[in-house]
Amino acid sequence: MKKQEKSFAGTLPGTGRSQLAFPETYVVVDLETTGLDPERDQIIEIGALEVVQGKRGRTFSTLIQPRTPLSGHYVSPFITQLTGITDEMLAAAPQPRQALEAFEKFLSSRVAVGYNVGFDMGFLQQQFQEQLFRPLANDWVDLLPMAQTLFPLWPHHRLNNLAAWYHVVNQDAHRALSDVETTEACFQKLKQDVLRQYPSTQAFLEEVRKKIQGKGEEEQLSLW
Repeated sequence: MKKQEKSFAGTLPGTGRSQLAFPETYVVVDLETTGLDPERDQIIEIGALEVVQGKRGRTFSTLIQPRTPLSGHYVSPFITQLTGITDEMLAAAPQPRQALEAFEKFLSSRVAVGYNVGFDMGFLQQQFQEQLFRPLANDWVDLLPMAQTLFPLWPHHRLNNLAAWYHVVNQDAHRALSDVETTEACFQKLKQDVLRQYPSTQAFLEEVRKKIQGKGEEEQLSLW
């Protein structure tokens, strides 16, 4: 399994920052990409779900046709096998600028929430700069360090591990919108666990903060 070696998110001027919080209004975000490097690889799908004052709202989903030197060849066989996204599907997909502008409108100024979402935000920040010529200033909340704090003895902390624990069925794993729906369901169940085990969400988030600071840098996990 490959690992993301270092978080790229927040390194470009004007971009948002990671928060530790349980927001009531936010947008759950997930991407599918051609690889792991935001500076070299590209986004091929964005999925998003808005949550407004704790209630689910609209969804957003789009494929994105990546730039490629080989006409009609957009993704590797590995990515197709992983995601089910094919060259034929991407041949009819929107261009990056069109898709990113639509996503920007959906996201608005709200905080992004996701699982290992720093990975996704790094790609979005890079693509906003390259395609829209402006930074993506939205902050984000990552469920990964929360899961690592709540379940410290687990050997792996992937989204599928958390979903299995909470009996959440991911109908179409490694497709962005399905992963978004799964993430939101797990987020709600995780929050319930936190309220049962800690005197307050703030007490738990302080524990997460200490865990992150104790490591020096967040644990990176195998993405695939």
